[in-house]
Amino acid sequence: MIYRFPHEAAYLPRTRLSYINLPGILSDGKRERAARVSGYVAIQLGERCYLIFLRNGEAFNAARIDPGSRGPVALSEVLRIVGTESERGENGQIGYFGAPEDQLQAMLATVVSPQVLWEEPLDPAKPDHFFPRLREKRFSGVLELSDGTGKHHYLCFQAGGFQCGWFSEREASVAVPDFLRSLFHADAKGMRASLYTALTELPMQAGPGFVDLYRRIVGGVMRDVANSIGREAAIGLMRRGQAVAALQHPVAAAFDLTDEGRVSGDPVASPEVLTESVAAWLTEALISASDHYGIDPGAVVERAARDSRFVLQEHGFFSRLPWALAL
Repeated sequence: MIYRFPHEAAYLPRTRLSYINLPGILSDGKRERAARVSGYVAIQLGERCYLIFLRNGEAFNAARIDPGSRGPVALSEVLRIVGTESERGENGQIGYFGAPEDQLQAMLATVVSPQVLWEEPLDPAKPDHFFPRLREKRFSGVLELSDGTGKHHYLCFQAGGFQCGWFSEREASVAVPDFLRSLFHADAKGMRASLYTALTELPMQAGPGFVDLYRRIVGGVMRDVANSIGREAAIGLMRRGQAVAALQHPVAAAFDLTDEGRVSGDPVASPEVLTESVAAWLTEALISASDHYGIDPGAVVERAARDSRFVLQEHGFFSRLPWALAL
């Protein structure tokens, strides 16, 4: 089954994944003004579909959809998976499609927002009762319709009233009411209807470069501490600090520290949440390093962060640490 979503333009119609340079698509907006468009890249790998969302040519979020589940996924993870599949020559497909930001917001709501569950679910097989129930319940949010063949449609409601919608493969000459009537008539038996809480804004995910920056900062701190107390002790100290920080900042747990001292992991979080999580992690670890080994936390951070200090300063990383730094 090929997943299909509404779009206003097909900048890259679906083609074999092995023919396309995905990083090139995602960086094109930085080089060409004409490429600074909003939309999504859809990558089909078997029964899985990965979506990368772009605003003005910049990737800002990603998601995964398959027959049994869906959810946000790290942009870096998608890039890694696509790179691996391309090298293996798998028969995946990729397409790049233009869509308005309101549609992207509705699509993301079906991935990151909680599903609205009613005691008696909506039944697409009863179109005469379908929309009256939405009005009766004064539903506000996003209705996703999927027809069982891969086509997805998104309708936004406010207090039970239809506000706007985006529909896969609807001809511009066909009015929305007529399209919906034909949709229910043709595909009601295989159609699924799901309700989601609407988003108030487009959710921004920290990009691969930003995630890698924090992997390098954590790794630099760990190596610096290891120079004083040894690698095994430093890894243990960092892991304990991570566990404590994750109680308040769960994103910290998305990183992985190997026994060899490598830092990996693909956290899915906004730049602000990621910054808060790493700052909390390093605070816990370095306070412990100071208390038990007499290590100067500020000096460790200064050495690890000096080369990236301007980016970190811009995102408020240093202001979240309890030490005065000389950077």
